Amino acid sequence: MLIVSAIVVPFAVTAKTRLMIANNGVEQERLSLLAEGLANVVSSELADDPGAGKLKLDATPTACQSGEFTFDVRIQHHGGLIDLNAADDRLLSLGFVSLGFDQRTSEELAKAAIEFRGSTNAFGERAEPATSVGPARNKEAPFESVSELQEFSALASTPLHDLRDVFTVFSKRGTLGLDHAPSPLRTVLAGASVSSASITQGATEASTYSVQVTARRDGSGITGQAGFIVEKFPASAAGFRRLSGNPAADISDLAAMTPSRSANCEALFGAEVAQMVREWAS
Repeated sequence: MLIVSAIVVPFAVTAKTRLMIANNGVEQERLSLLAEGLANVVSSELADDPGAGKLKLDATPTACQSGEFTFDVRIQHHGGLIDLNAADDRLLSLGFVSLGFDQRTSEELAKAAIEFRGSTNAFGERAEPATSVGPARNKEAPFESVSELQEFSALASTPLHDLRDVFTVFSKRGTLGLDHAPSPLRTVLAGASVSSASITQGATEASTYSVQVTARRDGSGITGQAGFIVEKFPASAAGFRRLSGNPAADISDLAAMTPSRSANCEALFGAEVAQMVREWAS
């Protein structure tokens, strides 16, 4: 019996462990699909009425709870971000300061970004990067994605979601709407002397938003996330279309820095969707 036990027990433990891992994987997939569905609901609401006031548009997390499940929603109005193709060197520099770079490095990065996007001269020599913080070669064409900043040597290790919390290529404005700027960027702007032509105080109209939703089962550590950048698109039945994926930062970690606003799920997602979530969570 001892010999049989010695043979059987390891197999039983391994089977149980694999079953737990499989169950957790299934649960995470379910939560991720739910998060994506809720992100679609929020995107549709933004397309219909972005000024409804139910959600903050400056990346402040908003949370609601249904049974043992908690849902966090984070939306960023792109009018509150710095456009890599339209902003001047001063505004770009402040964006890099908000990421934790010192003033000198930030100014060098801003200069490198402007040279990177500079117009092409087919008959001239290609400009060399101005500083060691920039990319190996200048593109000399507009940024197509914020991810291109990771080609800069000083930004290679900066997480993409951190870059997307400051910069955009979709606002197509050389100004930033202070009312919709995320908290770290507002803090830097408050302590800097910036041209009033670069900063607007009132809310600016925009058609592009970053939407991130996290769904988690309380106490389990299992989390599902969905994130993408959307724009209003009246030709679509949903009223919006996705421009790109957007890596969702861990909103629970973000909430430690920026406390979540509490709301009920009906206010966030509408009565019909909230009822479906309650039934799913029960």
